[in-house]
Amino acid sequence: MDNLYKSHPAKLVKIKIEAPGIKRFWFEPQTVLGREILKKCWPGQIIQLWLPGFGEAPFAPCQRPDGELLELCICQAGHITTKLHALKRGAKVGLRGPFGHGWPVHPESKILNYESRWKNQALKKNLLLIVGGLGLVPTRTFIEDIHDLWPQGKIQIFYGARRPDEMLFRQEFKRWQKNLGIDLQLTIDQKCAGWRGCVGVVTELFNYATCVKDANAFLVGPPVMYKFVLERLKKQCFEDQDIFLSLERRMHCAVGICQHCAVGPYYVCQDGPVFRYDEIKQISNAI
Repeated sequence: MDNLYKSHPAKLVKIKIEAPGIKRFWFEPQTVLGREILKKCWPGQIIQLWLPGFGEAPFAPCQRPDGELLELCICQAGHITTKLHALKRGAKVGLRGPFGHGWPVHPESKILNYESRWKNQALKKNLLLIVGGLGLVPTRTFIEDIHDLWPQGKIQIFYGARRPDEMLFRQEFKRWQKNLGIDLQLTIDQKCAGWRGCVGVVTELFNYATCVKDANAFLVGPPVMYKFVLERLKKQCFEDQDIFLSLERRMHCAVGICQHCAVGPYYVCQDGPVFRYDEIKQISNAI
């Protein structure tokens, strides 16, 4: 039986500054088992990264791992992330996972090696992704494989950030629009020089652009955004069972033992981090 607490060694092979206070890291597994856990990682799932001498923290990959490299995009915000930002190429870390359940996949997808919690649910034709700030990190994993995961319908993204320089993966926006056919709508919190698009929080895009119909909605971003986005989705006649959210919680063990990430009867590390809205709607501390 696999030891779920055992970390597999990996080496930091590349670092790139993505935005102010945010870096991208590429880690190379050093063992066969380490490469195998990356191959199993699905969009929306999490990997536990162990920094020797400092501790462990959960991160969602920003690129679907191919088994050779794990790509993470990390904001410097706390003790462990500050130490991560100080790492140099060649540094050694540990990886374990993947944990939890990721995003649902459209029934017409040809990908057969993923067991979704909602595999028997009738999903809509189209897809609306509503993303705030760092929420684009786990969303990018889904976007890059969008033609395989959601092959038939229209894909629309509402993405909001505080400033243009804090928008992640900006160099990829044109490719997403041209090559992947994505309707990408952008907004920033406050007007600044050179910006000609929408200004306001991400819900302002409901007034700025025509929202796609007959769609499922995926929500990823700071918890404070969810309440207001849900209100706008209800006005657009989205049903509870058509909305999926990614929840953030502090988690230690990632295997459902420590209970740090409990949300009502659920554990974010095991049942989430992706939940259908009707599953958590009545839980007072969920959102």
